[in-house]
Amino acid sequence: MWIFFRFISGIYLKNFFIIFLSLLGFYCGIDLLLNFNDLPDAANLSLLYVIFLAFSAVTYVLPVSLIFALVLSLVSMIRANEFVSLYALGLSKNLVIIFPFLWALFFCFVYVGLNFTPFAYANDYKRNILKNGTMLKQSGEVFLKFNNEFIYI
Repeated sequence: MWIFFRFISGIYLKNFFIIFLSLLGFYCGIDLLLNFNDLPDAANLSLLYVIFLAFSAVTYVLPVSLIFALVLSLVSMIRANEFVSLYALGLSKNLVIIFPFLWALFFCFVYVGLNFTPFAYANDYKRNILKNGTMLKQSGEVFLKFNNEFIYI
């Protein structure tokens, strides 16, 4: 069973990373073309903008690339007659699909885990670099203490 997992996982992960990185690059390239004039002149802020742009693009690109990688993996296995060979070796339909599903579930858990870190504020940092030319995260919600009570501004 381990060899089937490695074989199917190898095909799926190869397709996933190719699709994920290409969609991420396409998204970043289009956004840079649209916002090139608004970027600050500093090279470090431009590089940080690209990094935060890629981080914020993961939200859109990850689900699409998980699905496309599954479809591309199944189509490539059918075209190379590997799919029929796996059935002939005794794997069921569900077992062939469960291995890419486990990887997709793993990537979803990693993405949810990343949202518990400062990764979740990447869009705010990106917007501040574009708008203000600084990387500072501005807080729009401020609490002040007045007469031992918190006041929301």
